[in-house]
Amino acid sequence: MNKTSQTGLETHAKSEGDVEDNVKQETIVLDVGGGKEVAIVLDGNVDAEKQNRNEDGNVDVEKQNRNDDEEKGIQDRDQSWLEITACIVGALACLYVFLVGLTVMGSSFKVLAGHGASKLFTAINNPIAGLMVGILATVLVQSSSTSTSIVVTLVATDIIGVSKAIPIIMGANIGTSVTNTFVALASMGNRLDYQRAFAGATVHDMFNILTVITLLPLEVIIGAMQGTGGPLYWLTDAIAGAAMSGEKGGKLFTSPVKTICSPVANFILKSNKYVIYGATLPKPTPLTPTRICQQCKPMAGVTTENCTARRLQSDEAVGLNYSRSLLSKRALSGAALNDVDCSEYACVSPELGGYFKKASKSDYSKMVSCKDALPSSSFSCGGGDSCYMLGTQFYGKHIENGKLLSGGFLKADGLGEVAGGIFGLLISIVLLCCGMIGLCKLLQRVFLSKAKAFIKYSVRLNGYVAILVGWGITIIVQSSSVTTSALTPVCALGVIPLHKMLPLTLGANIGTTCTALIASLVDLKRNGVQIALCHLFFNIFGILLWFPVPMLRQVPLKAAHTLGLYASFYKSVPMVYILVSFVLVPAVALGVSLAFGAHIALGVILLLLVVGALATFELWWWKGIPLGNPGSLKVLSAEQRVQSASDLLQSNAKIMGVTPEEYEEKCQLSWWG
Repeated sequence: MNKTSQTGLETHAKSEGDVEDNVKQETIVLDVGGGKEVAIVLDGNVDAEKQNRNEDGNVDVEKQNRNDDEEKGIQDRDQSWLEITACIVGALACLYVFLVGLTVMGSSFKVLAGHGASKLFTAINNPIAGLMVGILATVLVQSSSTSTSIVVTLVATDIIGVSKAIPIIMGANIGTSVTNTFVALASMGNRLDYQRAFAGATVHDMFNILTVITLLPLEVIIGAMQGTGGPLYWLTDAIAGAAMSGEKGGKLFTSPVKTICSPVANFILKSNKYVIYGATLPKPTPLTPTRICQQCKPMAGVTTENCTARRLQSDEAVGLNYSRSLLSKRALSGAALNDVDCSEYACVSPELGGYFKKASKSDYSKMVSCKDALPSSSFSCGGGDSCYMLGTQFYGKHIENGKLLSGGFLKADGLGEVAGGIFGLLISIVLLCCGMIGLCKLLQRVFLSKAKAFIKYSVRLNGYVAILVGWGITIIVQSSSVTTSALTPVCALGVIPLHKMLPLTLGANIGTTCTALIASLVDLKRNGVQIALCHLFFNIFGILLWFPVPMLRQVPLKAAHTLGLYASFYKSVPMVYILVSFVLVPAVALGVSLAFGAHIALGVILLLLVVGALATFELWWWKGIPLGNPGSLKVLSAEQRVQSASDLLQSNAKIMGVTPEEYEEKCQLSWWG
């Protein structure tokens, strides 16, 4: 009888007959790789009828199961409504502390790395660079919503094309999954909980990475053959074209999580994300006027004209009040003539103008429109752009060198952006740890008091329904990171099995793309709608590829199982995984792609070095150097793998209140979810 253990090792079990009265033994033969097999003998359960027979000769199976559960600390027991209510209220309070910490962490990363993240978007010259920029930018600002909003803005303003933006969106999908990996660290105290938590966190990563590996080459190759784009591009182009014939959508409702958590988070630290958004747009070109109005300071070689009377007469002719113009307000407040600096003006796009206002409301209110300082025939800005005096200087002061730390007591203390961001990050880590530890403890009391019932319900939950549940939760909270981070500790307790955690995270992936899509429909710009649709269909195609077929669904599940296995033996694995997967690999890949742009020979040399190093590692890991002694078995022996698989299986089975064989049968994957 073939069985698949939770570490993905294939076992072959057979009964060896009775040993010493009523004890049976099983011989487990495991294929551990490298051409090696390991056989171990496991003691089976003692015959239930003899072991559990009481004085009346009746079988007391329930007593035996109860004793097993008590050893684990998991048993069904009655709780008073007061105790349940107190636990729920406490869990909600801890969840609130956790969400505040998550918000503060995102703001801290924006303060520390916002300028660097915005500059990354200027390095996009090929699909690999775009993918790595998406990963790094999302990790730096700890928000896929921020990075995808930047991409939508860049595409909507025609700064980058849709086909070049698709890899960035894919990278943002990978980068957003780093948050719940941090959350898994809270379960470090218990080896099996830690294994379940890290596996539950990284199953999100595995799906995203596998989808990118599958769809990105297809998009690039077909795009190169066709000349414009691949399947994602053409499908979304057709849908976006149909959407443009409709009306603009309404604004999306404000996230309840943002509404509840922002007051406390902003009291600690508040970041100005619009500085980051603005920095991704080109700096306005400074233009020198040839004629100015009398409100401007005199300039050598520039003609001064009297514009006030003509404009006042024009405004009155159309029934307007001249005091509406900025210069009229200055005149009414007693401002003298010849005090406006008209040395340069700039044409500013509507998107950049919006970021101007949000980057510094006070200085934006003092900006002078060109129509109030220059003769109407002396300047011209096309494409719906606005004209501002000293617009380039405003960009340099408030966008290029803008302050990202905009509020909170950390700003009031005068620490500066770097120190304020570091202190904010430390505070967020404390809040995350305290909130998560408290949440885990209280969830244990709530869930594990009726553990078997909760587990049985979660196991019976259809996978496709679970996708809808994850989608619905994410639509409400407007953050996939919040959804997956909140589910990770529940997965650590064993309440949500890993094969049910996967569809929940897939639903969260779709949910976070829907919020961006609805937001793009507000402005109804074709390219912006198209790239938002690319984000949505990227995840839909990934689900269609990796979820319905049980054999393919096992691929991300087994990969996550393996990572959880290593984490259970080496506590540092999650941090190493984060640094390698989300920092080192993207940075190296981005560096190699930029090297090709600098000089083809340099790019080839670096690529060969990277490929050689990767091939050497793979050879050592799977076959060994010298051959026959795989590095994977040096890191974790076959006996340790077998023991871990057995421990995890028995733990999961005890939590559910069934035998290991019954648990494996209940967790079988099917086409129907």
